[in-house]
Amino acid sequence: MRVESVMHTPRRADGFTLIELLVVIAIIAGLAAVTTPMIFNARKSGEKSEVQSAITQLALGIDSFMGAYGDYPPSSLEEFYETSGNGVDSGIESVVLCLASQRKGGPFHTFREQDLENLDGDSIDSAEAREQLDWFFGDDQLREFVDVWGNPLIYVHNNDYGDSFRITHERGGVMGTATASRSEEFGTFRSATSYQLWSSGPDGINENGAGDDLGSWE
Repeated sequence: MRVESVMHTPRRADGFTLIELLVVIAIIAGLAAVTTPMIFNARKSGEKSEVQSAITQLALGIDSFMGAYGDYPPSSLEEFYETSGNGVDSGIESVVLCLASQRKGGPFHTFREQDLENLDGDSIDSAEAREQLDWFFGDDQLREFVDVWGNPLIYVHNNDYGDSFRITHERGGVMGTATASRSEEFGTFRSATSYQLWSSGPDGINENGAGDDLGSWE
């Protein structure tokens, strides 16, 4: 009887080989390199949209205040009430208190707690302002409306477009200043007959409406 030899193929051990693992790791790394910037850009775009929406909602409140009081909130409460805290972020502090007024159909905006901060710790001691505006806050703190990046919005009434205002935004450890934004094309003030309200954008650097700043005129 002829006996034929039978060749047996060795059974492969369970699991991946080193080469297969390296290939998988390379694929995952490649996918991460592609998707990470996409996720970052999507998040950044979402944050910008959220801030632009907040500015739009505040602008609606400011317009309602104007309809009730005959003028937009001042760039500083000192103009009418002889006091304005420490003079920093005075514009947005004025907006917050004016829109919080319970008189003449107010308040003119519904504030969320996470939108308001008192970054410079100042307050207003004007009994006249308290009486005339009758804001719904239970204290006299001068709060700023902050964007999703934690920086106060900046507000300027059209009467004060030529002036400079102190803001808490720091650059190189030095307190910043803000002036009204001008059109890059025409060199004229934006929203010339009303007001300007803007965020310093994702980089947190105020560029007076230029760069990545987000404004009410957009």
